[in-house]
Amino acid sequence: MVKYHVLTLVKDLGHTKSVINPILFETGIGLVLFDAGYPNQIKDFESEFSRLGFSIKDLAVIVISHHDHDHIGSLNDLISINKNIQIWANEIEASYICGKNKSLRLLQAEEYNKTLNDNEKIFGEQFVAYLKTIDTVPVDKVINDNESICTGLKVINTFGHTPGHISLYLEEEKILFVGDALAIEDNKLIIANRQFTLDMNETVKSIMKIININVSKVICYHGNQFIGNVTNSLNELLKNLPNN
Repeated sequence: MVKYHVLTLVKDLGHTKSVINPILFETGIGLVLFDAGYPNQIKDFESEFSRLGFSIKDLAVIVISHHDHDHIGSLNDLISINKNIQIWANEIEASYICGKNKSLRLLQAEEYNKTLNDNEKIFGEQFVAYLKTIDTVPVDKVINDNESICTGLKVINTFGHTPGHISLYLEEEKILFVGDALAIEDNKLIIANRQFTLDMNETVKSIMKIININVSKVICYHGNQFIGNVTNSLNELLKNLPNN
């Protein structure tokens, strides 16, 4: 039986604090971490692992939902502590995680900066410079839609936020860990960082896909656990989207 733990990590961004929720699974193949936080959060990971009675050296696999900086930021630090960790991701995302292709978020930021005035560009250029510092790491295994991470935990493709974004489905408990496919705001399921969603049509398809899965609970990277009827909230979200 797979057991899960929601980790809580807080990143001080200066103007605000970002709370993120990576997931740690106890599985038949060892400890599996879903997403790896911002850069320089290794101490936070160590603290959360210790709270649960584990250490980074117990970690067997890190599954990455997508290649954004707040999901792969501490990958290299985690691997430096435990060189036996395997990195798994969708094939599309793997090409960005390993550095074969330039980060889509970086490309988006560079294009966006072209629309800014000189005062606005100061922050925009700082963000671009920051994204360029994100470490890339090799991906050990490509994982596909409906593929099992281990018995009872499988991959669900939820494209849209990025082209190869994935979620994980805990079959016995019918819980979907959605990464940035969704987020929670005012106890409603919303599209995560809508302005950063790269393909809205794919996002809508992914939401409809989630509705058709038997999901009793959704846990988001931004917002933790959704309390309420998942299907009703997603139908309400779709109804209120422009042109839907």
